[in-house]
Amino acid sequence: MESCPQELRSLYRTGRVIPFVGAGASMSFKWQFRGKDVTGPSWREMVNEACTIMNYPEPDLLRMRGSDLQILEYFGLTMGSFSPLTNWLVRRMDPSDRELSQSHLHQVLADLDRCNLFYTTNYDDFIERALKLKGRTVQAITSEREMVSGPKVSQVVKYHGDFNRPEEMVFSERHYYRRMRFECPLDWKLRSDLLNRVLLFVGYSFNDMNVALLFELINATLNTLPDSTSGKRAYIISHNPSDFECKLFERRNVTVIPTYGNDRTAATANVLMEMCS
Repeated sequence: MESCPQELRSLYRTGRVIPFVGAGASMSFKWQFRGKDVTGPSWREMVNEACTIMNYPEPDLLRMRGSDLQILEYFGLTMGSFSPLTNWLVRRMDPSDRELSQSHLHQVLADLDRCNLFYTTNYDDFIERALKLKGRTVQAITSEREMVSGPKVSQVVKYHGDFNRPEEMVFSERHYYRRMRFECPLDWKLRSDLLNRVLLFVGYSFNDMNVALLFELINATLNTLPDSTSGKRAYIISHNPSDFECKLFERRNVTVIPTYGNDRTAATANVLMEMCS
């Protein structure tokens, strides 16, 4: 049975929780694409599509030679840009408002009225659209010029870029190395936003490269600030976690909120609803 920690509820009531949303959210509901039911693609599925575009019918043969990030690096070199892959994502990641309104997880995220700041590594605009469907004013942020704020503005920070700024999208090994420098305006904003706040990771798995990089940033930046009011830096909702995952998360100063059962989406949504109840 999922259970939201009491300290996280208290942090939420005082507006100090920052949801950080991953690909699992976009994979949590279905919509129509080319006459078929689809979800947001997993990273593996996106790499498979990149191989299809390059006319490599067996992606796993390439995986014997290199990692998925290296395959995407090769894609950029071979195709000259990531535009073919971006175009496929844009066409696929286009549910109607009606279909998006049926995403239970996005509706629960949009109902977090004590959260006016969201981060995501997703390229899609599902969070922004869900917030707007709830009547909230939204500003998507991919660069410094978009960093506006106000008491009635909900900010959605697109940490790995989005379709409106394809040059900022993080795809390949080279892109990840660039992000690991933690020197761009979005990194500076994250450092500032984390002061006296906590991150709540939603829709990530333990072996997600994004989580590993973000934990490195959090620990490297904030270990020297042990006396925050919150006393915590990050939580993660993890479905059916093993002792292996829990211990390694704890080693990284991340509090695990375990969920169980066959329905990952419902269990995650229940934790979020419990947090704001």
